[in-house]
Amino acid sequence: MLDQLVQRAREQRVFPREDTPTEQRVEAAFLYHFGLSYRQVGEWLGHSHQAVHEWYTALADLFELEPDEHGTVVVDETKVIVDDREVYVWAAIDRHTDEVIHVEASPGRSELDALLFLRIVLERCRGRPVIVVDRGPWYNWSLDELDLPCESRRETWGDRSIVESWFSPFTLRIRRFFDRFPYRSSWQSADRWTKAFVLIHNTRC
Repeated sequence: MLDQLVQRAREQRVFPREDTPTEQRVEAAFLYHFGLSYRQVGEWLGHSHQAVHEWYTALADLFELEPDEHGTVVVDETKVIVDDREVYVWAAIDRHTDEVIHVEASPGRSELDALLFLRIVLERCRGRPVIVVDRGPWYNWSLDELDLPCESRRETWGDRSIVESWFSPFTLRIRRFFDRFPYRSSWQSADRWTKAFVLIHNTRC
């Protein structure tokens, strides 16, 4: 798992220099992902907490996935607090593999936000996957506008419990920030942090 991520990081030159070995940078990202703070990881490995932060967020560049077959995709969103403002994190997960196909943070939760998110999700799926969303009114326009299979649906539980179970460890990790992202964060930095979190999640699938 760790070796796979190290190899991908080297192939895509996420870390241009090897002054600190890529293996150690990826190990730091995993330790942080599993609950340690940047400072704790830095002290453990002999580096600054700022360096650990930079290594972790740099891995977000590896999250872009090639289009693949996904039969049923479950979509949901959750609210987080970023510098005392509400930000919404959207996630689309393969029902059968638990792989996160796409994740994105946005400053709002409108019909347009939902439509733009689902369009990217469909670009990352070959064919015409079944899309399952919740009953939020922001999905109304999306379901009408997009060319989705007739099996696509809105439901409260059922398949949607899959994506909700993914949000559980995500929100637990955020509680290490006392239920909000660090001071002076932005929705863009929250988006990058989330993509790094998902990268390691997918590596573990």
